Amino acid sequence: MNHHHQTRHLLIIEDTKYRRTLSLQDEIYSIGRSTHNSIVIYSEQASRHHGTLMRRKNRRSNEETYWILDGDMDGNKSRNGIYVNGEKCSVRELKQGDLINFGCEVNATFYTMNGWSDTIIPLREDKQDHLTKSQSKSVSVSDHNIELPHSQVLNSTKTLNPKATLNPKATIQGQNYQDPLTKLANQQLFRQSLSIALKNATLKESPLALLFLDINQFGAINEKWGYSTGNLILQEIAKRLNSSVRGSDIVARWEDDQFVILFPRIRKSQEFEKISQRILNTIEQPLLISEHKFSLEYSQGIAIYPQDGQEVDTLLRTAEINLFNYQQKSVSKRPLSQFVIQDKESKLFKAKTALQKALEQEDFLLYYQPQVNLETVGVSKMEALIRWNHPQLGLIPPNKFVPLAEQTQLICALGEWILKTACSQNIAWQNLGLPAVTVSVNISPYQLQDPNFVKVVKQILKDTQMNPQWLELEVTEEAIFTNPEIAHQTLLELKQLNINLCLDDFGSGSSCLNHLVKFPFDTVKVAQSCVKKLNKDKEQFTVISTALTLAKGLNIRAVAEGVETQQQLNILKNLDCQEMQGYIFSEPLTPEEASRFLFSHFNT
Repeated sequence: MNHHHQTRHLLIIEDTKYRRTLSLQDEIYSIGRSTHNSIVIYSEQASRHHGTLMRRKNRRSNEETYWILDGDMDGNKSRNGIYVNGEKCSVRELKQGDLINFGCEVNATFYTMNGWSDTIIPLREDKQDHLTKSQSKSVSVSDHNIELPHSQVLNSTKTLNPKATLNPKATIQGQNYQDPLTKLANQQLFRQSLSIALKNATLKESPLALLFLDINQFGAINEKWGYSTGNLILQEIAKRLNSSVRGSDIVARWEDDQFVILFPRIRKSQEFEKISQRILNTIEQPLLISEHKFSLEYSQGIAIYPQDGQEVDTLLRTAEINLFNYQQKSVSKRPLSQFVIQDKESKLFKAKTALQKALEQEDFLLYYQPQVNLETVGVSKMEALIRWNHPQLGLIPPNKFVPLAEQTQLICALGEWILKTACSQNIAWQNLGLPAVTVSVNISPYQLQDPNFVKVVKQILKDTQMNPQWLELEVTEEAIFTNPEIAHQTLLELKQLNINLCLDDFGSGSSCLNHLVKFPFDTVKVAQSCVKKLNKDKEQFTVISTALTLAKGLNIRAVAEGVETQQQLNILKNLDCQEMQGYIFSEPLTPEEASRFLFSHFNT
């Protein structure tokens, strides 16, 4: 065969046993320690199936080039990885003179050449590209692998000029199979990988999964901070995704602010849920870009083979539809104006970043409002109420920022801080010599639905060394309505810890007396809105009267909150309500003020 003036590709491999020159012509080469590979590398540190070479045609130059993939075509990645010019990569187009390391002592060099005769090219030494000849005679590069023991190879002083054989059009990195910004696989390569994975899944009768991730409100970032910042964010997300997936998974950039992950090996849906949740936890951590901290939210769309489709296009379409439905569901929970006007969208994003910063810098404060027992004329509980001590805006009440925390998914982190701070304060009061008093903490519906919430509460009680009997958690009926089954199970587990449970804001909405019977509540708290209308609205009077009567029959404590006038207090006393809370007794107090209040009012 005449190789003159024909572009050829050489791979020079040096391992513990051989230095070899390979003339690459096949479409696919498997590389690894196993003797079943097309190219065997001799190292115990190498994986059995360490990498794959693929020949692809460059659309722009219409010339063929080779790509190297970490792992095999089934999506199983190597143990030690593949490094090209010192950079670890999952997939990469090889260029003239690229140095390849297989995560061990095995190295290789890739060359694109237009012609040669009697020479072979070894690995670069001392940053020089030396030609090598046999001691006895020249060795011709054939169409087959040539294995030469080290004793047969000598270095020549002749140096190869890379510029003489370099074809720039054929070496534009990533233009066909790699996203140029994030260095992830692009749509074309992902489709090929999915096609191969589907064939394997069909043969093995095993499931696989796709996960689409879309950055919410990414347009607001580009609008506010510019496209250069947006690009840096995309690059950082790509790194986090790559670091959080398993060795066999494949990550690709699908569109501008959209990524997709292929999970070619899953045993059951529960396993996939854990993996995807771990990935979300990783990428939802705040990003520090250009001295700005960004807290991002993501929409997700999932498709699982075989139930959601058995072909590439069907699975992708299902995942994208599920992504769209997820986004629509999220949008429907928010006022339309926040999505119509770009400026408001940007403000929401900015608010989340500010809340995240406030949490980290502990700019929040807890105030405490006493609950008074009229029968004992003493303090029965102290309710913890949060305030935001903003450095520029001053003290901000909870109704101004708690809805934002819920909307931006920061409420669980904020709720955890509130709970830990309140428990620590209770222990501080006990250490001051005050008799133990119950501290009451409000729980968001999002916290109640969080599968880790009970574990979080346990850990806080352990860290603060507080006896659970001195903690009360207040739950609204809204939190129960979100998912009654999960709420019931969570409340039962909390009750088993000997924590007091309170049904908060009773009478403020679609109140259901049955909740007092079905759920393990120790206390029911009549809503401030009901107390406010007590002397004007007969219906509210009936609701409160019925709730107090039922609570007494069930041996549940009843508390009226928002008591501000003597008239309200008198009516509640006539209804036999013995515990109250409101400005008529005390406004919310700082920790120091609350300590003084307890010292002067506590009835032992």
